[in-house]
Amino acid sequence: MRSIAGLFGRSPFKLLEQHMDKVRSAMNEVPSLFDALYAEDYAKVKEVSNNILKLEHEADILKNDIRSQTPNSLFMPVDRRDFLSLLSSQDDIADTVEDLSIVLRFKNVVIPAPIKPMLMELANHVMDIGDLAYNIVQELDNLMEVSFGGAEADVVLKMVDTISTREWEADKLQFKITKEIYAMEDDLSKGDFFVLMEIVRTLGSLADKCEKVGKILRMFISG
Repeated sequence: MRSIAGLFGRSPFKLLEQHMDKVRSAMNEVPSLFDALYAEDYAKVKEVSNNILKLEHEADILKNDIRSQTPNSLFMPVDRRDFLSLLSSQDDIADTVEDLSIVLRFKNVVIPAPIKPMLMELANHVMDIGDLAYNIVQELDNLMEVSFGGAEADVVLKMVDTISTREWEADKLQFKITKEIYAMEDDLSKGDFFVLMEIVRTLGSLADKCEKVGKILRMFISG
């Protein structure tokens, strides 16, 4: 087995960044998932969903490797529990992307025209939040070099604030779409209503998971 020093190299955060790369790969499949859904190409939906399942599984394996090879005695600039909490939060993003891909396979639902633009806006908004979460994790090495303080910490805190604002905006979009779906309830089958509500709920959950990554980074900085 490789030593933990060999695994992490100069920084204990290298594997967190590597894991977040895998998480982002899964999240980057979301636009293709919605493109296929909007085109009513359900075979493509299944294909993209399978790609996401594979990427989520790879992220899970990497998460487990990091956990098993991070001993209690490892000296790190942050508490081991906080380190593993960030790892779990990153993995939660991949899990939620997987949930979304599975929801879209429950039923070959046709997205009603009135909510198409709003739903795509929400999906794009959540992708932006995911990009911010990814960018914050990539700042870990820089933060460590300055002992999680100074100007670099201020930059990251501003990014965390931006994530929080974007997540709040996503909540408002989610509420708006949910109201619209309920307004169309009588015109939808029970199956379509359920799937549409689950799509919106899962997108909202994805935004929440991304925001949690930012909250943990804020905790690192605040000490």
